[in-house]
Parts: sequence; structure tokens; C-alpha cells
Amino acid sequence: SGSAVASTCESLPKKPHFTKEEETARWMAHVMDWGVLSTISTRNDTLAAPFGNPYSFVDGGCGADGGTGTIYFYASGMDQSMIDTETDPRVSFALSEASLNGDDALEQKACVVGPSGDPENPPCARAVFNGSLRKLDNDSDEFKTAEAAFFERHASMQDWPTDHSWFIGAIDLSDIWLIDIYGGAKTLDIDSYYAADLKY
Repeated sequence: SGSAVASTCESLPKKPHFTKEEETARWMAHVMDWGVLSTISTRNDTLAAPFGNPYSFVDGGCGADGGTGTIYFYASGMDQSMIDTETDPRVSFALSEASLNGDDALEQKACVVGPSGDPENPPCARAVFNGSLRKLDNDSDEFKTAEAAFFERHASMQDWPTDHSWFIGAIDLSDIWLIDIYGGAKTLDIDSYYAADLKY
């Protein structure tokens, strides 16, 4: 397995062996830049139906001590997904290893659409994180750490309009679902997920 190399971080951890499920989910939460956030819609045309929306995220900054496993969003209160969470804070956030396909340092053949690969191919890891969205207190240390991670890893966010009611939200996890090899999905132990160590 290769090392994920992102333009915003000098180094990121290597993909764990497929038998290390909690570590794999932590790896995905740390090396990936975006996923699809689903909420319970409050739009009149799709009331109470699932609503999916691509969202950038971080679990911390660069470096071996950066990853926390907690998924953070830099979000506008004007965005539909965040409007939905005001009524029902339950969210689901989906990640796919296929989002790393542009990285030449990775061995992502299982994810590449073609004769032997596809994002639905089980060795192309996918994880779904479920829980409730929690708004961070702007004066908290957690907020300051997460904001610094966003501005480090998603640098353009520093220049976004200031009048869009920005806040940082975190998923308080209740369930993690993972496929990273053949044999069916696994439901992961959340304490073991947070305790997992990433290898550089």
C-alpha cells in the first residue's frame, strides 16, 4: 500500500491492512478531503427524505498528532444541510477511497473504473459515519484547533465571504459502517476507532 500525499500536507499515513478495520476508518477520516453528508430534508419538495450534499471536512491538521478521528465541517448556516440539522441533528457522512484516485503515489487500482476496478469493488474502502451534528463553541479550544486545521488543509476557506454565518460542526458518532474487503460490511467499535493508531 502507498502513502497518501496531499498538496496541503507533506505526509499522510499509509493505508492499513484490510484486517485492521478501525484503523482503516481512521485512515479514511484523516487522509480524505471530502465526502457526502446526508441529512433528513426539510425542503418542501423532499420533506423527510434523505438529502445528500458533498462536503469538505477535516479530522485535524497535518502531522502525526493531527488526526483525531472526529469529523469536522466548516459550514454556513445558510446551507440546506445545516438548515436540516436545526430540525433533526442526525447525519450520515459517506467516504470512498475512490476519492483518492488522482494521487499517483497510491495503489488505488481496485477503485478505478475498468476491467478490474470500481468504487463499489469491496477492496476499494468505503465508510459511513452516523451520528448527530454538534455546533462548536467559537471560544472553545476545540473550535480553534479545528479552524486551524481547515485553514491549513482547505486554504481557500480563509477567503470565503464573512457574512454567511460560518460555524464549525462535529459529528458525535453513534455508528461506523465499513467495507474494505470481500465478505460483507462491518460495524465498528467506536472506542476502538478512536484508540486506533495511524502508521506513517
